[in-house]
Amino acid sequence: MNKPNALFYKRKLALACCAALSATCHSMALAEESADAENVEVISVVGHKLTEFEQQNNGGALGKRAIQETPFSVDVISLEDLEIRQVNTLNSLFSREASVSIDGSAYSSFGDTIRVRGLGLDYTQSFKINGLSVNSFSGELPYEAFEQVTLIKGATGFMYGMAAPGGIVNYATKRAKNNAVSANVGLRSDSVLSAHVDASTRFGDNNAYGLRVNAVKENGDTYLDNGGIDRETVSLAFDANLTDSLLWTVDFIYSDRLIENSWNRFSVNMAATEPLPATVSGSRNLAVDGTFDGYKNLIALSSLKWNINDNWQFQLDYDASKNETRWVKSLNYLLNSAGDLSILTYEQYFDVDYDQVQAMVNGEFSTGGIKHNVVVGASHQEATTYRNDGGQYGRKVTRGYATSNLYTPGDVPAYQATLQKDAPVAWVDTQQSVFVSDYIELTDEWELLLGIRSNSIEHEASEYFLSYHDNYDDTAVSPTLALMFKPSAHTTYYASYVESFEGQTSAVGEEYANANELLPPLESLQYELGLKMAGQGWSLSSALFRIERGATMVTDDNYLIQDGISLYQGLEFSGALTVTDNLSLYGDAMFLSAEYDKTSTANQGNDVGGAPKNQFTLQTNYNVSAVPGLTVNLGGKFHGKTALDAANNWELPSYTLVYGGVSYTTTLADNELTLIGSVDNLFDKEYWAIGDSYGGGNMRIGEPRTFAVKIKMDF
Repeated sequence: MNKPNALFYKRKLALACCAALSATCHSMALAEESADAENVEVISVVGHKLTEFEQQNNGGALGKRAIQETPFSVDVISLEDLEIRQVNTLNSLFSREASVSIDGSAYSSFGDTIRVRGLGLDYTQSFKINGLSVNSFSGELPYEAFEQVTLIKGATGFMYGMAAPGGIVNYATKRAKNNAVSANVGLRSDSVLSAHVDASTRFGDNNAYGLRVNAVKENGDTYLDNGGIDRETVSLAFDANLTDSLLWTVDFIYSDRLIENSWNRFSVNMAATEPLPATVSGSRNLAVDGTFDGYKNLIALSSLKWNINDNWQFQLDYDASKNETRWVKSLNYLLNSAGDLSILTYEQYFDVDYDQVQAMVNGEFSTGGIKHNVVVGASHQEATTYRNDGGQYGRKVTRGYATSNLYTPGDVPAYQATLQKDAPVAWVDTQQSVFVSDYIELTDEWELLLGIRSNSIEHEASEYFLSYHDNYDDTAVSPTLALMFKPSAHTTYYASYVESFEGQTSAVGEEYANANELLPPLESLQYELGLKMAGQGWSLSSALFRIERGATMVTDDNYLIQDGISLYQGLEFSGALTVTDNLSLYGDAMFLSAEYDKTSTANQGNDVGGAPKNQFTLQTNYNVSAVPGLTVNLGGKFHGKTALDAANNWELPSYTLVYGGVSYTTTLADNELTLIGSVDNLFDKEYWAIGDSYGGGNMRIGEPRTFAVKIKMDF
């Protein structure tokens, strides 16, 4: 098959689909907006999708703007959605987002991360809280602390600085409301018990001050054989209206999460001619007894917002966070189709301290008949990494620790940790940037966005680490350009262009021959055409995108290198529909072509490892009219075929996962009582999934069927 011709026809088909849908939906929107141009009715649990475009989005250098006014693909997950689906992992958080796939498990020995449009996000820059960077190496943040999660898809270099081009996940913390207390207890597979209290109050003259506290305890045996979790979380959100024009907010989040006997991914070391072995139950745990992953996060955020006048605002933000990681893990090397394994053990302790300060001024002014909305700002960020002195380069690695088998695990000796936990400075990464953007309203229908960010990054290694990687510094300029056409209040067409660069803050993984090497920053270019529409009881968004990113791949001798580019071209659709007063639907689709290009290796023209060819989701919600307060939801996600490695020696087959849930709300002693039940992987599908973001031939066992139940009382 001729790939360039196939890709050409895919583009034509995608453009034709966009044009057809655009014309149809635009006609519907004009007809409906004449009857009701103000509001979109919210009917069901996914009803927030019908009003999502009205939500304010923290766009970094773009400032805060409604999603309708943002010329990029954006998705929002509301608090109601977090609760009804009992979200506790990145996997469950994005279970209905077709553009997202997960590279790890919540109970794996690497904190999981995600791919968006086939591109892996990074732990150090891709995850934000209230728009500020946090280290998310542990993968899972405490979802009980957040009111909303926003996913901005694609390259965001201009908006947030250096980061992986897959996108940005921004968590918005809960804010205080009137006096209220909510408490719940829950049970999750297999026997994980949890308790959560959420208390809020406002006080002072005119309720000028607010305080909200969330406290969580979770403990028990996970669905993995011999696996366990022990977690404590406390979050505090304070806000003070110091004057009519001055708002001060403070957020503290503390989380201590310990995973015992943690499952791990497989590095495929088989001959290319051998087929992948059949997978096993998702409850299978091949971890060495004595392995664990311990993560402590302490995050402190403060923001001062000053409304200078009706047109101008100033905001000053500060972020100080600390991540402590203590682990003993085992890596499994898959040797053949019979499932034989060679086990490596890996012990390490390290910390990362983050400090970030950011200042922004935004306001409106006019030049003649043209209106400008300007954002000007600067940011300084410093990340200090500490690594322990024991072992080679701060770790203790035992290759050939033991052998085992995927199907008949052998008698593997338990591991005893021996490293000292002292952790001196290993390196310091510093980023500084200045940025400016201008939304220019050319007419009532046409708007132009111009933006530019200048970045500098410096990596300074301690004497201890200079023996195997060098100091470096670099600068980069990230421009963005977008044109928007808004023929009506609830319809936006846009075309955007972004350049983005990635920071160099994480080392090559232990499973590669050049472990610990720091690769230079990659450059990405993104082109996107999109539309966002909403009418009475329906909404639709679509994006056609092309992303050119420097390619990272694994060589035949197991070196992780950069060579050529990886080219991602795709089409996304997302829509919500109120079918009846009680039934609503939400669907999502992504079609993706990802291949290596301009490379000197034999991988030229191959599919990018780890990027799914297509993914689809569908969720239904039904409010049972015969039983007021009862809601049932059912959904599924189809995961398309995925090349496992850059050489395309193996391909993971497609699979579909079904999930569902039920909630019932009633009144007990004048208090609201809610019962929630949910199940993931309803049919207990066994499957292989991607296990790393580099396309390095790593895969993982898919999660089994799991359940969760919760009883919640609002006082």
